[in-house]
Amino acid sequence: MEPRVRSVARAFDLLELFDHRRPRLRLKEIAERTGLPKTTVVRLLADLVERGVVASAQDGHYTVGATLLGWVRLSAALWRVDEHTTEVMRELVHRHGETVNVYVRQDLTRVSIAQEEGTATVRNVVEVGRPMPLTAGAASYVLLAAVPDVVDRLVAADPELDAARLRERVAGAGRDGYAISDGDREIGAAAAAVAVHSRRGGRVIAALSMSGPSSRFTGRRLEAGLAGLHEAAHAVSEAGMGNVEGLL
Repeated sequence: MEPRVRSVARAFDLLELFDHRRPRLRLKEIAERTGLPKTTVVRLLADLVERGVVASAQDGHYTVGATLLGWVRLSAALWRVDEHTTEVMRELVHRHGETVNVYVRQDLTRVSIAQEEGTATVRNVVEVGRPMPLTAGAASYVLLAAVPDVVDRLVAADPELDAARLRERVAGAGRDGYAISDGDREIGAAAAAVAVHSRRGGRVIAALSMSGPSSRFTGRRLEAGLAGLHEAAHAVSEAGMGNVEGLL
């Protein structure tokens, strides 16, 4: 990897350390979490602070910088699903009580671009916009079923990946038109997902997912949830998701 490209990759690795659970980090924590030499981290932070992407507080902590606000507004506007899709998601939550997400593939990861939280006290919630593994979870299998070449890339990128199991789950999603996962990504968490297709050409552009505790994804409750997902995904595919489809 070229030095300049490596620096960019390291800068993004550093930025991804910050989230709602860890919004502020000290230099020592950043060095430990990235595994980079302290001198390298100091240099990266200095560059990012200079550009306003990272902010340095007086107490020695670092956090995301105000410059990112412009990117956040732009990204939110570009990747926002339309009101019809939002209403369909809310209706799913109202009928089934579980959290509903719209996932899209971003190269070798998947990202939730829209979420409606479930109504139950114990529910499954992900961070919208946060990259997640494309190797596990119902939404991943649905998205991968449309792009078998990406499965090959994932297998090549991770020698420890159970390639046979991944290919089996992806093939099942393509054959059945849906996927179910239970504990694949997180013990005790289950999900079901169905593909959303583009209005032109019928390409798979997203996965509509319902997730929650494993104990609630069984029997008739699971069957009803799958039926609701199929109906909702069809409605979204027919009407479209708005301008965001131009990016998918």
